[in-house]
Parts: sequence; C-alpha cells; structure tokens
Amino acid sequence: MSDVKVSLKGRIIALLLGCVFLVAISEIVVRSVCPSWSEFYAGQYMVTEAVPDHGIVAVGKAGFDGYFAQNNGDFRAHIKINDFGLRNQEPVDTANQRVWILGDSMAFGWGVEVNEMYSSVIGELIETPTYNVASPGTNVCGYQALAARMPDTVKPAAIVVGLIIENDLVNYDCLATAKATATADRVNAKSAFNVATIKQMLTEHSALYNFFAVSLKRVNIMREALIWLGAVEKSHAYHNPLEGKDVDQIATATAHELNRLRSMFDAGTKFVVLIAPARFEIANADKAYANARIKIKDALTKLDIPFVDPLARFQELGFEATHFIHDGHWSATGHRLAAEETATWLRAHLTQ
Repeated sequence: MSDVKVSLKGRIIALLLGCVFLVAISEIVVRSVCPSWSEFYAGQYMVTEAVPDHGIVAVGKAGFDGYFAQNNGDFRAHIKINDFGLRNQEPVDTANQRVWILGDSMAFGWGVEVNEMYSSVIGELIETPTYNVASPGTNVCGYQALAARMPDTVKPAAIVVGLIIENDLVNYDCLATAKATATADRVNAKSAFNVATIKQMLTEHSALYNFFAVSLKRVNIMREALIWLGAVEKSHAYHNPLEGKDVDQIATATAHELNRLRSMFDAGTKFVVLIAPARFEIANADKAYANARIKIKDALTKLDIPFVDPLARFQELGFEATHFIHDGHWSATGHRLAAEETATWLRAHLTQ
C-alpha cells in the first residue's frame, strides 16, 4: 500500500513539474515568435509622480517610444512620450503661449495616433499650436496636479479641459485628497489581490497569457463564453457611478475644483471645459446621464466657467461612428468631432 502511495505521489509531482516545464517552454516560444506581446500593457509607458501639494499623478514614462494595443483588436497606436512625460513631439519649453489641453485618457488620445488626437486636430483647425497636458487614469484633482507640474517658465494662451461625464463627476475635495495621499501607505494601497490585479500582472509579465487573451477575445463565440463566465466584461456594459448619489452636490464640487484649476493660471487666460457626453446618453438617451450633464452645465454656468457640449453632434453621427467597437474611448472620428466643436469656441474667444 505504501508503494502505491509513493508511486501516486510521484506521478502527481511529475505531472505538476511537466506542466510547469510546458508552460515555461511555451512562454519562451511565444516571446520569440511574438515580440510585440508587451504592447497590450499600458503600464509600459506610464509611471506615477508626486506633485507637491497635489499628491500622486500618473504621467508618461520619459522617452518612451513604442506601441500600445488592445487585445480585442480595437486599435494599435504609436505612443511617443517626451522628456517631460507628456505625449507631445516637442519638449515642454515649447508649450509657452500654446493652447493647452488638460484631461485624462480621452484627451491623451487613448487608441488614436498623435495626429488624430483632438488636441492635435484643434491646433490644425485654429492654426494655432496646441500642447497636450493629459494623462490616462486621472481626474479633476489630477488635472490640477498636471497643471502644477508644468514649468513656471511656460504659460498657456488658453486652456481646454476635457471633462468626462462617466467618471469625472466626483464629490471632490482635492486639497484634502492631496494631504491624505501624502501620508498614505502606498504599498498597502497596491496590495489588494483580486482578479483585476491578477489579470494586470499577467498582462505585464506573460507573453503566453497575452497570446491566449488575444486569440480568445477575437473569436466571438469564445468572447461570449468568457463574458458568461465573468472573466471578461461585456463591451460597453452599462454602469453609473452616480446612481443613488446627490448629483447636485457632486456637480457643485466638480465645478468648484474646475474653478480652482482655472485660478492656477494668469487672470484673463481663456478657459473652457469640453464636456465628453456619456456613451449611454449618445446611444440611448439615458436619462440619468442626461441629468448629470445638465447638472454640471448648470454648476459651471453659476461660476461663469465656459463649456462646450458636443452631445448633439455625437448623436448626429451616432455612437458606433464615434467610438471604438469594444473600448469606451473615442475613435479618430469622435476626436475630430470634439475638436471641431472646441475649435469653434476658441476661434470666437482667442481674439477677444
């Protein structure tokens, strides 16, 4: 009986070792035949930086020059980051007296080429140089941090702030958040171990995982199976982080912090908020998001903060024409549409 047990145990160990060996060999092979496997990890070109009095903000990795792709096939875009951590061809000292575009991943140009970003298209339309001061994964407090880290030697001719209805409306207190961030244990904040962090780790470190993710997500029947299992989120799945919350208070707080952002620049600097309407209002006239958009417009008006609302143009062209198939960001068409609406405002006000 003991010999049988030893034999069974040995077989199990041998099987496990064989599996590990097979995975290791497969990883080496995939890395060899698919050298672009790391393009699916956005962290390859992003780092975090502490900005005094503004906390932590994500910026580009200085000098990065490569590609970022979605494993579902939506896009593969060239990303080039300058020495100041921003997605611009020119160094930061050329930002002086340009139109600055502040924002998150949408303003950064997630998924589109540099000449397709609405910051670039605006410059083309108004025949005035622009400068992209945006970073994925941030919010209005982060926009303040991005503005604060710009050198004192450069000043904007005008400011365009991209405000995303779906995730930028928050009950902000940026000063308190910055203080809390300065004293927080960042290590503990990153220690959460869940499905999302596991997927992120695999995307960053495993060519084999990325190979299978790409293969499975691009086959409709397999993608549907992954969605059913809960391993993949359904494309453009509805969610509303404002549900059940005081939207009036949130809109007021957001407008207050945008006003604080405006106050960081010289008096008289033209300042306008580009409101990015929610996907669900564009596609389905969702009442909850429509209400949020109206509330933030009211709050901005009370503080005399100009805004551009391109909802009607997006609805005219349609959701599918202005967004990626699976990803929630604007396609090149969406960027051009937003740029056209913003350029109209800038042409009317830059000469005043």
